[in-house]
Amino acid sequence: MSDKNGKANQIIITITVCLLIFFAAVFSATMFFIYKIMPAKERYTKVTAGTEVKYLMPLGDEVLVNLADPLKQKYLRLNFTLVLDSERTQQEIEKRKAQVRDLVISICRGKTSEELREKEGNSKLRTEIITAINNILPEGKVLDIFFTDFIVT
Repeated sequence: MSDKNGKANQIIITITVCLLIFFAAVFSATMFFIYKIMPAKERYTKVTAGTEVKYLMPLGDEVLVNLADPLKQKYLRLNFTLVLDSERTQQEIEKRKAQVRDLVISICRGKTSEELREKEGNSKLRTEIITAINNILPEGKVLDIFFTDFIVT
């Protein structure tokens, strides 16, 4: 009787170990395929409108900024996509991403919630950001900005 239980336990343990090895191999093969074989996704989108070619590049992480409101502490949560003129500009922005984020934070910190809620507040901010980024670029330029997240609290 104990010999049968011992054999049954040994079979169960053997099957369990084989299944664990099988699932580990499948998991490893899946991870290898996802990270090594699949092509890397580009960080920008090339858009053609007529004869004009533009490059769209998302900023990435959202920016959360304290606003310059004197009475209450207000915040701006912001994210945007840059419209660029060339692939070289995209590469330059990628190198200077931290500098771009710092510029955006510096510009937004000087704004109050009332300024941003005005009719022209959004377009003024857009123009300031575009001008500031273009000033730091050695070549190429930012053509426009699409706000993908803009919340004043």
